[in-house]
Amino acid sequence: MNSKKFTEAMNEIDSRYVSEAISYSRPRLMKKSSKRIAVLVAAVIAVLSLCGFAAYEFGAFDPWLQKPSAEPIETLRSAIEGQADKEYTTALRVEEIKVDEDETARVKAMYSGSELAAARGWTDEYLEEHFIVVWAKYYTEYDHTKTFLDDGYTEQYFYLIQDTKSGEWTIIDNTSPNTRAY
Repeated sequence: MNSKKFTEAMNEIDSRYVSEAISYSRPRLMKKSSKRIAVLVAAVIAVLSLCGFAAYEFGAFDPWLQKPSAEPIETLRSAIEGQADKEYTTALRVEEIKVDEDETARVKAMYSGSELAAARGWTDEYLEEHFIVVWAKYYTEYDHTKTFLDDGYTEQYFYLIQDTKSGEWTIIDNTSPNTRAY
């Protein structure tokens, strides 16, 4: 478009549009925009909260309720048996729980000197004396109107640390379950 055509086109614009453009109030638009952003943020928070609650209700992010103990196997047993108290669990039977020395050595070697260990405040000496891996096999049946979890045998590794003051072991993590119907 050349300048002559542009000038002619601009002359055709109704003067009231030019007046509105001159009196355009940016702060008023910003006020409306900030209200919209606030509403959008509130909606996102509400949706995330509802999704998190639904995931918890369906068992996706179900924390291990445990009673720390001076014996790592007892800490783990309390956590597994605590699953029996959940409203969606209909049956639970612990088959076997044991300390896995080989897996403990492998994970200690993996954590030693790592950024994750440093971030958690674990020195190599702490890991050597206060970290253990416990393997468990248990059987569960669920009320499938309340959860999507599958019935059957579950095998998992649980990672426990020992509090240096109280001497009690606590589960800090676990592997994803290996489930089978047997």
